[in-house]
Amino acid sequence: MSLRIFDDVLPDPQAYREQVLKLDFRSYDFGNCVFHGIATGGPGAQLEKWITTRYPSLKPNLTFFRKSPLGQVEPHFIHTDVDMGEWSALLYLNPDQKQGDGTSFWTHHTGAIESPIPHERSQEGRDPSNWTLRERVVAKFNRMLMFPSSYFHSRAIFENWGDGNGARLVQVVFGTGVRQ
Repeated sequence: MSLRIFDDVLPDPQAYREQVLKLDFRSYDFGNCVFHGIATGGPGAQLEKWITTRYPSLKPNLTFFRKSPLGQVEPHFIHTDVDMGEWSALLYLNPDQKQGDGTSFWTHHTGAIESPIPHERSQEGRDPSNWTLRERVVAKFNRMLMFPSSYFHSRAIFENWGDGNGARLVQVVFGTGVRQ
């Protein structure tokens, strides 16, 4: 699997977004880190169905929505998702994206662009000085980005952006299987 970008994924992204914003966003404490602005349920299965209809060999195993307002403290910056599955997908859900938002992909100073070891470079990922930006995918409303979970990546804007229902909003899907 390589990095793939899909535009105009949902037939009515505005209605989808409105359903998402009605969900209960909360923090989840995993002991060693806390993830804020997470909501589950709602219309999330629609994106999973979009993925599996086009790629029957892919099996989503977790989906959630993430609201990330300006200043929200995050547990890490540059990281991988290998502990969550073989692939990751992000659906951008802001009709008015902030300039510069999206997802960044990085090369470590050793030349590595990915790691099969969970959290191998997460501590180093807090300081981008050991990294070189390899590629940035620009956020666009109703755009889905899909990539191998082993890739080093981050949100494009470190401090997040917006507030309330205008905060950065994405749907995240993790899964297994190989895309044909």
